[in-house]
Amino acid sequence: MPKYKFTEEEKESLKVAKLNQDKSQALQSEMDNLKKSWTESNNKDEEFLSSVEKKLGITDPVKIDKKAAFTRESKHVEEIDWFDLIAEAEEEYHDDISFEDLLNQEKFSKVYAKVKEIDKEFEKKTGIREKDFAFLGIAIALQCVRQYVLDPLLKKNRKGASANDEKGRKGKAEPGWYYVETDKILNNSVPFDVQQYGDNSTIDGFLMGGDHRAMTLGHDPVLGWIFGTANIMTSTVTRRDFVSAHVKCINNTNKIYALANTLVMFKKIFERVFAKGIDGKLALAAALGREFIHLKSDIFTKRSLPIPGISAISPELCNKLAKYGIDTASVGTEVSLSCFINTIISMIHRLCFDETKDNEQFYQIRTRKIILYSNFLASTSNIIASVLTKKYELLDVGGILVTIGRLITDVRFICKVKDEFVQSKLDEQFEGIKSEIDNLYNSRFLQSRR
Repeated sequence: MPKYKFTEEEKESLKVAKLNQDKSQALQSEMDNLKKSWTESNNKDEEFLSSVEKKLGITDPVKIDKKAAFTRESKHVEEIDWFDLIAEAEEEYHDDISFEDLLNQEKFSKVYAKVKEIDKEFEKKTGIREKDFAFLGIAIALQCVRQYVLDPLLKKNRKGASANDEKGRKGKAEPGWYYVETDKILNNSVPFDVQQYGDNSTIDGFLMGGDHRAMTLGHDPVLGWIFGTANIMTSTVTRRDFVSAHVKCINNTNKIYALANTLVMFKKIFERVFAKGIDGKLALAAALGREFIHLKSDIFTKRSLPIPGISAISPELCNKLAKYGIDTASVGTEVSLSCFINTIISMIHRLCFDETKDNEQFYQIRTRKIILYSNFLASTSNIIASVLTKKYELLDVGGILVTIGRLITDVRFICKVKDEFVQSKLDEQFEGIKSEIDNLYNSRFLQSRR
């Protein structure tokens, strides 16, 4: 079983190469046998002639020009079509052919040595140069300034949690079950901001004493687009364990009233959107808009929004992260600023490109290496500093995510360019070998014609 993956065309070429190799070895073996047989026959003839000459007393035997005894005939070699070779090879070998079937260990070692030599050449062409170290140092310094100065400053200056779009809004939810009128969706306060229970409520402790932003899916930056939108259309609130409750406006304030069925909630929405014509679609659009307004208003408050998906897994972890200032706003800001610094460094480094001295792709790899190394060193130092000082509020989660993203994209790009480079070098070598074979064949063919 071959351990390399080949295209169909490559598999056919390997089979043809194996066919030619086997035929060549068979021909060589046949020629060796003929030579051995001819040598034995010739020795016997020589012994017989020597004995005859001795009996006849011939002291000066006639020298026979053995080469002249053979006349060369130039035979026309019939050309074989490539597709005929493929058909013959396919008939001869039913299983796939691998390099192991063609090369011995010695030849493999030579191939690996050549590939290693090409690797070294590639590393030399794409390695960080002296002038690149200046960009690397500046990039690391900027990332560290962002981590320890700019990010904490932006967190500190966030506005208070009360300054959001819910200020001045009232409950205003009508008493219908799983239904809010379309024209009231944008004006009502969102039901998943509820923190109280009605006097006649049939349930108690629905939010389990936790923070409502961590406990309700409507505040999740990702899941909120589904569950938050559904809650707004149906005047419900959905907990992190996907249990829902009806929310009613009591004394102009939203309060939890009774348990609701989450599956029925979505069923009512689907019926409204697909069976109520334009009104159902407008209601969905209004609910999406209302969810966007609410998430946008909450995201840059001091409490911000939880990391996407965390609230559905563990509200305790969500609260712990929030305690250290690790939330959607902080991570989003860190990602944005980190990417901004990377872009600036890339643009300035690109301005130093000299097409007379550098290959464009190789220079681009050097740029990516500068960004990748600076991000990796800054993120590593940040993790170490946060752990040693136990100041986890300094942890640069957004920057770490950017670093992971760069590791994936940059390494993939470098591998792609390297693969093309190695392939081009091997193609050059193959063309050289092919040219030598053609020249050797032509010279021997011409000699045979003389």
